Amino acid sequence: MQTSAQAAERLFFALGIALLLATAFALIDGRLPPDDCPEPDGAQVTEPCTASSSIGWLVPVGAALGLGLGFVFRTARQTGTTPPFGKYFPNESQSQISVRLSEEHADAHDTDRLSGAWANMETKMLESTHGEEE
Repeated sequence: MQTSAQAAERLFFALGIALLLATAFALIDGRLPPDDCPEPDGAQVTEPCTASSSIGWLVPVGAALGLGLGFVFRTARQTGTTPPFGKYFPNESQSQISVRLSEEHADAHDTDRLSGAWANMETKMLESTHGEEE
């Protein structure tokens, strides 16, 4: 089974390639670079014009970011370093994740230790309060 980092790497590559394809279609269709429609001056327009805005540049920028993040994740995984979003996409196997989560769960739900600490603290507070009253 693949790790979260590998899944994120594939996701970023897929997003980058999909946006790269959308950029290619936008270039073929004439939507990039953004263009304004010419004013009709009475002459018959042979082709309908659809104005595009500069927001269209977000598609190629998103493609570059997606592919860039995919390469960064792949490089980090191959060199053994932590990827940029390592907290959200850890490069751990299922067994490592289950061990880590069981340890965190045991620490968080160790009621005997926590209740004993509270009891000791309460005893000390009562003793100090009782000592001050005398």
